[in-house]
Amino acid sequence: MNTTKITAGVGVIAVLGGVAGLAGFVVPGLSATFVFVIVVGLVAGAQGLRYALGRRSVDYRAADTGDPELRYRVPTPGDDVDRRLSKTGWRVSDATNLRMRLRESAIQTLVFHDNCSADVAERHVEEGTWTTDPVAARYLGADVSLSLVDRVRLVVRGQSSTAARAARTIDAIESVHESDDSVTEAHR
Repeated sequence: MNTTKITAGVGVIAVLGGVAGLAGFVVPGLSATFVFVIVVGLVAGAQGLRYALGRRSVDYRAADTGDPELRYRVPTPGDDVDRRLSKTGWRVSDATNLRMRLRESAIQTLVFHDNCSADVAERHVEEGTWTTDPVAARYLGADVSLSLVDRVRLVVRGQSSTAARAARTIDAIESVHESDDSVTEAHR
């Protein structure tokens, strides 16, 4: 026999039993509410059993969860500098552009940190008196001499490249920004 025919037969018997029970013909003395609840429970149980038996022959498949949603990455100041520093094969225009941006950053840092004019800050950058790091001062255009020993030491340590000099300049700008001493007051 087909399960559909069996289910249909059980459904018809349940409906007839429910109607007869509500009319009080099947079991006199039972209330109509109690019989109705019993009939609905039997029908629900039969349907649940039918669906459970029907799912036995279905192949098991795991739910496929998608990739987790990634957070949108907001660019932070200095990302482009980091990207340029990590590149290999510097072009002259990139190096010059980076040097000019770092020079402007150093001047702005001196203006904000020391509360001086842009001309005074630019003079300190040109003279190299804005930092104690001779490599950073020389990178921004100051005529600061490096001894032969210092130059050899930079080459041996791998700090003679444009990226290393730019990194030292960034460190020097940060040290001016974080220091409590005024650069322009010390050199007046």
